Amino acid sequence: MGSFFMGMVWLYFLANVIVDLLVLFGLITGISTSLLGLTVLSWGNSVGDAIASISISKSGFGEMAITGCVAGPVFNLLLGLGLTLLWAHTGAEDGIEFKVVDAQSRATFFIIVASICTLTVFVVLTVSNKYVVTVMHAKVLMALYTFTVVAAVYICT
Repeated sequence: MGSFFMGMVWLYFLANVIVDLLVLFGLITGISTSLLGLTVLSWGNSVGDAIASISISKSGFGEMAITGCVAGPVFNLLLGLGLTLLWAHTGAEDGIEFKVVDAQSRATFFIIVASICTLTVFVVLTVSNKYVVTVMHAKVLMALYTFTVVAAVYICT
C-alpha cells in the first residue's frame, strides 16, 4: 500500500514538473497554453493509451479498444476535472468565473465545445450504423480532430 501511495506522489510531482515546463515553453515561445495543452500535453498523455488500444484491437478485441478510448477521457473528465474543481472551490466563495474574452479563454472554450460535438457525432454515427464502427468513422473523427486543431491555432493567434 505504501508503494502505491509513493507511486502516486511521484506521479503528482512529475506531472507538476511537466506542466511547469510546458508553461515555461509557452512563455518563451509565446505559444498559448491552451494550444500547448491541446497538442503537446494531450499527445504525450495519449501515446500510451493509443499504443494499448492498437495492440488490443490487433488482438481481436476491438470493442474493448473502443471502450478504453472512450472510458479514459470520461474518467479524466469526471474524476480529474471533478477533483480539480473541488480543490479550486475550497478557496473560492462564489464559484469560479469563466470569462471568454481573451484568445486563450476562447480557445479553451472552443476545445470543450469541440470535444462535446465530436463525442456526439461519434455516438450518432455509431448508433445510426447499427453499432458497427467502420473506416468512415475513423475518417470523420480524424477530420474533426484536424479541424479542431487548425481552428484552435487560428483562435489562439
